[in-house]
Amino acid sequence: MNYFPSAIEPIVEKSALARIVAGEGSSRRYLLQWNHQWGAFNLIGGKVDNACGDQNSFRRTICREIEEEMGLSSPRDFFIVKELKQIYLRQYSQRTNHFKNYHFSIFAVELFPDLALDRNRLNTFARWLSTGRENIYVSVDEICRLRTCDNRPISMTTRYILNALDELTPVPYSDSICLDGAHC
Repeated sequence: MNYFPSAIEPIVEKSALARIVAGEGSSRRYLLQWNHQWGAFNLIGGKVDNACGDQNSFRRTICREIEEEMGLSSPRDFFIVKELKQIYLRQYSQRTNHFKNYHFSIFAVELFPDLALDRNRLNTFARWLSTGRENIYVSVDEICRLRTCDNRPISMTTRYILNALDELTPVPYSDSICLDGAHC
């Protein structure tokens, strides 16, 4: 699935994505957002858009996307910890019915770093951040299964990216079979 584009095949889509987590160890949760076009939950972020002032900057893009999609402003409401990785990916787009080249830049982002949240309040907090789009926190197991606990789809791209970041630790064998039959 990993693909490095050649000079003949230009990168079609440059996007910045936020890895936003709460908790540690087995209680670690990832913040995802419903993507209506994909019909699945995905990492928060979007395309580099120079018409919106991104100036081909992944960092500007992720700041703009978090502000647009969650109504949060940097540095008051969130801050970028660091760029984690750039990932090149060629995958089939079900929406456009053809293969596309992607260049993702993944950022570690902290929301309200001084706000302590327990596990029971995470989804309440995520709903509070939903400004016209649904946000939820999901577990590693849910990402491996590509399904939320209430059986809604999680994008394969999310699982691929978190796996490339070495974020997905194996879960017990009986629970670790993903929808495509692979083990996380």
